[in-house]
Amino acid sequence: MTGPGEPSGQQDRGYYGAGWQQPAPSAPAPQGGYVPPLPPARGPRDRAEADPRRAFAPGASLANTTGALIAVVSIVVVEFVSGVFGLLGTSLVVHPFTTSGTGASLIGSFVSGVFASPFPFYAGAFLALAFLTPIARRSPLPTVLLRAVLAGAAGTVALALVGVFTGLYAATRTGSGVRLVTDVLTGPLQNGVPFTLMLLGTATVAWLWTGRPRGGRRALSGSGGRPGTVRPADAVPPATVQQQPQYQPQPHHPQYQPQAPQYQPPLQQQPGPQASDGRWAPPAPR
Repeated sequence: MTGPGEPSGQQDRGYYGAGWQQPAPSAPAPQGGYVPPLPPARGPRDRAEADPRRAFAPGASLANTTGALIAVVSIVVVEFVSGVFGLLGTSLVVHPFTTSGTGASLIGSFVSGVFASPFPFYAGAFLALAFLTPIARRSPLPTVLLRAVLAGAAGTVALALVGVFTGLYAATRTGSGVRLVTDVLTGPLQNGVPFTLMLLGTATVAWLWTGRPRGGRRALSGSGGRPGTVRPADAVPPATVQQQPQYQPQPHHPQYQPQAPQYQPPLQQQPGPQASDGRWAPPAPR
């Protein structure tokens, strides 16, 4: 229907269509004045951060730090054990405290090769695993391995950055740029590649360790302690919002339509002998 003052080509069909001029019914207000809070809206960034298969997952937590410590400390332990065996073998030929032509003793070379020289790689890989590419138990193993490779690349870059200063210092003393090339390019690659391969194994160990069953009833559950799965909730909380009673339309509501009284036909009596009135009774016999 077209209201007065409106163009003839525009018709307001209303909510119910067919020209009805009735507004759309509003949602009934909950009784008691309580409005349940709405959950916070999650944007695309939140959904992306919640994806455990992403290569980069920035964030800091105790679980991320624990996984990074397990992975990096395992590399240090492997280097220490292999260095001890090498030191024992060499000490059979050369005295451990005898200095060589470079002025370094066997013990000094052991400490430098196991702790001092690879320390930039340890620090870079640890920071990457703890804050940028964590070893999360919810992530699948291929994602964890990819993050370990990225952490190894970060450690190699740290070695190259340290090599810039050591190479420049050696170049100024000797007047040759060969030491700069070896400290910035060949040396970091020589140490970073095997360290990254070891980091793949130690990251797998850390992933299995952080996702192990915690014991008790949870250890007996199907997927509560397996890596790459989400631990089920211990209990389901009861409902906090009670069900509201069904809304009844009031007489002043637009949806309210009074119902006309239904007509009921009178009941018809069955034909039969009718009771006789005493005024029409025949005279009694004498």
